[in-house]
Amino acid sequence: MRTMDNEMNGFDYYLYGKRLKEATRKSIIKQVQAFKQWVEAEQIPDVTEVSYNDVMAYVKYCTTQNNAQKTIAIKLTFLNHYFMWLIKEGEMNENPVSNIKVQGIRRKKLHHLFTTAELELIYQQYEATRSTGARNRVILGLVVYQSLRMEEITQLTLKDLQLKEGKVHVRGSRKTNSRALKLEAQQMVDLLEYLSNGRKELLEQTGKHTDQLFISSGTGEQLFNTMQYLLKQLRNQHTKVMDWKQLRASVISNWVKVHGLRKAQYMAGHKYVSSTEAYKQHDIDGLRGDIDQFHPIQ
Repeated sequence: MRTMDNEMNGFDYYLYGKRLKEATRKSIIKQVQAFKQWVEAEQIPDVTEVSYNDVMAYVKYCTTQNNAQKTIAIKLTFLNHYFMWLIKEGEMNENPVSNIKVQGIRRKKLHHLFTTAELELIYQQYEATRSTGARNRVILGLVVYQSLRMEEITQLTLKDLQLKEGKVHVRGSRKTNSRALKLEAQQMVDLLEYLSNGRKELLEQTGKHTDQLFISSGTGEQLFNTMQYLLKQLRNQHTKVMDWKQLRASVISNWVKVHGLRKAQYMAGHKYVSSTEAYKQHDIDGLRGDIDQFHPIQ
């Protein structure tokens, strides 16, 4: 188990590799330790569970401590180093500070959240041409109906399909719980079409032998380029589409309203209900207020 001292030593070595001076490294580590104390006081289970909402709460906390804009900007820059290191170490997948422009602490506006009807329209209007299009349509369905993350989509195998029950099994990870999610009727039709034709064609074209559900058209196994291309297509067709986070957030927000927190927590695979609470409508509305307040802080 990694101790605090071992962790900071590893982080310090990472900073040293960036050719930062000793005094700068010490300042960064000191700020990270202060932030971790705040995380503990806020009863956030672990620093690797810190979200965008938590970062915004920390910014608010800093303002109550009479920190100047410049000071907050420096603190966020230091934390950015730390979260980038955690990602490099495989401890996190996303950097909660990455979208914060620390110069003036300008922040991206909260994306438009789609209704269930709007999400369904995005899915229905995607035209599946060729084997790759059939694959991409199924992937899109798993995002707009089941809110799956890219790593979860990549990990799906044929054994994870429960076709008789009309469900897909999503394996858990260190940060997420496993769950079985219902597939919509149109998804089942598209999935069976992909399995019967598109997937077989991709296997023949690439010469691959795998039980992975989704086959990349290149030599690798990852779907990053596939997801990026699909997102580009969606942006061209729907001007309000920004990124995959936005689509997943829309799905979970709708789940919370329809099913309540606990069921939405299960469906999203969240280990902690506090993660799901961030998608409650009044929290989202409050978040908009936070963003307006800190865009920029004046």
